[in-house]
Amino acid sequence: MRSDTTPAIQLVGLQKNFGSTVAVDNLDLEIRQGEFFSMLGPSGSGKTTVLRLIAGFETVSAGQVFLDGQDVTKSAPFDRDVNTVFQDYALFPHMNVIENVAYGLRVRGVGKAERLAAANEALATVQLSALATRKPSELSGGQRQRVALARAIVVRPKVLLLDEPLGALDLKLREQMQIELKDLQRKLGITFIFVTHDQEEALTLSDRVAVFNNGRIEQLGTPRQLYEEPASAFVAGFVGTSNIFATTEAKALVGATSAVSIRPERLQLTKTASVDAGAMSLPGRVTEVIYLGAAARVIVSCQGIPITVLYQFEAGPTPERDSEVFVTLRQADLVSLGN
Repeated sequence: MRSDTTPAIQLVGLQKNFGSTVAVDNLDLEIRQGEFFSMLGPSGSGKTTVLRLIAGFETVSAGQVFLDGQDVTKSAPFDRDVNTVFQDYALFPHMNVIENVAYGLRVRGVGKAERLAAANEALATVQLSALATRKPSELSGGQRQRVALARAIVVRPKVLLLDEPLGALDLKLREQMQIELKDLQRKLGITFIFVTHDQEEALTLSDRVAVFNNGRIEQLGTPRQLYEEPASAFVAGFVGTSNIFATTEAKALVGATSAVSIRPERLQLTKTASVDAGAMSLPGRVTEVIYLGAAARVIVSCQGIPITVLYQFEAGPTPERDSEVFVTLRQADLVSLGN
């Protein structure tokens, strides 16, 4: 029986094997109603397989899939109240925009007048009303992506699945579409499940993120939790840029008894050692300076261990290669990785 606390999606003991390969390994997960949820991970980590299991495009090897409290594990894709937006958009080239958007309603037997009205409303939602009569070949990549979104939302699914839908766009357009996608999700109130290998995209869009590794969830949390409190070296290294020191390195550099990580923006470069009681300064030599526009990435060798520092230009002239510096950090900024 559904209640306001019923998860939009619940996965229980989900398993998917391809022969001897375990793609999804005994996964338990709940995704909330109206949530923008991202599944993040490298290629082969299991995230896309999970999406396909939710959609019904793959059959489960073990476990259950619940949609809005109903067991849909054995249901066909067309019997699940979900819709999918793919990376290649999969628009029909012989149909114009309005016909593409209305197609799902046409298949469901909705009358012409009603489906055209709904399609026009969906196009207005994605700000493409003026392009209703164009063919997909006459549209830009961003416009085709919005048509695919309109086609997916016109049937008002309970859950919208997005399989790396921004992957084919250039950087500037992708950043623009990230903002539009999040705004659209807020307006519709539909649960979005977004698959990506781009950590910046996941942090930008999501209410929560599951970081996948080897068919399992390595860590689940808000973007801030994943970035500031990584639970493992894998998460620290995959979500953003981080300096990760194994136990022996951590002991030599900062006196820690286990592996630790620290973000480059938490470090400072100074010409002299800090006298602040809450800080420590590591002597080192600059081995590389990489200009990033708003800042520079400076690589410093400390005891032969490379440390990356994000150097803000307002701090003064950028240190030059081979110059002697101190990398200053605060103990409170070190994150224990517990291994």
